[in-house]
This record gives sequence, C-alpha cells and structure tokens, in this order.
Amino acid sequence: GGGGGPDDLFSMFFGGGGGGRRAGPRRGEDVNHPLKVSLEDLYNGKTVKLAITRQVIIGTPKECEACDGRGVVLELRQIGLGMVQQVQRRCTTCQGEGFQCQRKREREILEVLVEKGMKHQQKIVFRGKADEKPNMEAGNINFIIHEKEHPVFKRNGADLLVSKTLSLNEALCGFEWKIQHLDGRNLIVRSRPGEVIQPET
Repeated sequence: GGGGGPDDLFSMFFGGGGGGRRAGPRRGEDVNHPLKVSLEDLYNGKTVKLAITRQVIIGTPKECEACDGRGVVLELRQIGLGMVQQVQRRCTTCQGEGFQCQRKREREILEVLVEKGMKHQQKIVFRGKADEKPNMEAGNINFIIHEKEHPVFKRNGADLLVSKTLSLNEALCGFEWKIQHLDGRNLIVRSRPGEVIQPET
C-alpha cells in the first residue's frame, strides 16, 4: 500500500534498505469525488460546502510485533521430501501496514471553491485530507469538476455557442431575438440590415 517505488519492493523481499530509497514518509492514496457543476456556476464562480468523513489516528502508532514493521510475514512450507518453500503473505495483525494504532471517524466540512472559468475534469485539491495511515502522509481529497449539460449554451474552450434555427423569412429579411446570458443579463442578437444569412454546410 501507499504506492512505494522499486526500492520499497527491494526492501520488502530482501529486508534491506535499497541504496536509492527516498527520504521521508510515503503518501497514502488520494480519494476522488465527482462534483457536478452547472455552466452558470462555472461562468460566475461558486463556493460549495461539502461534508467528508475520514479516519484519523489516535495517539502514536506502534510498530507491529508480528511482522517487525514490515507488513508481511514469511512462512516455510514443506512441499516435498527435503524441500521447503518460503512463502510471503500479508500480515493479518496490522493488515499489511507494519504499524498498529487506534482510529476514529472524523467529520469535517470543506469549502470547495469553484473558480470562474474552471473546466470539465479539472481538480480541486485538498491536501492531506484523505484517511490517515501510520508512518505515511495522508493522501489528498480531489473534487473532479463534472460540467452539467446546458439547455441553451454549449461550451467550446473559452467560447459559448448557441444554435438557433431560422425561418427562410428571417434568413432573408432579418431577425432579432433575446437570449439570457449565464450571469442573468439579457442580450439582443440581430442581423445587420440587408444581410442574408447563409445556412450551415
């Protein structure tokens, strides 16, 4: 667990510290939550209060005595006459963490700021707010922006597109129609005098 690198694997199998092992504690897994946001909120910006529940550690974790803090134990199995197989399995005492500790569930309210102009699939990161694990930095909670479909506007990068069907009379003689913008303003869209609107091809 924890996304360790090759040196962690080396240490696990051979019990030594690989020469290039990185300093400092490893980091726990990140938690991703989808956040459905309207196009209006992406245009104007919005702050949303969301409740999360996570596990926090009580007191100081102690190294697991069953596995000496390795998270795995070695077993010898006889597979034939004079033949012994060494098998490595996850430590059931500490669930592979290498440490034992007490935990509790903690509820917290996060203020998620959806900034103006944020995009679909963009992340809002709260560092260190995931579940706490012994001898590891807590992972992040990421809120992933999911843009809701809008009945009028369609987003194309920094542009807003509106599709409108015109009658032949409007295309030849001109048109004028009103549209409500995402910030509540009413916009008037009209053709220029004498302009003939060409159909899309």
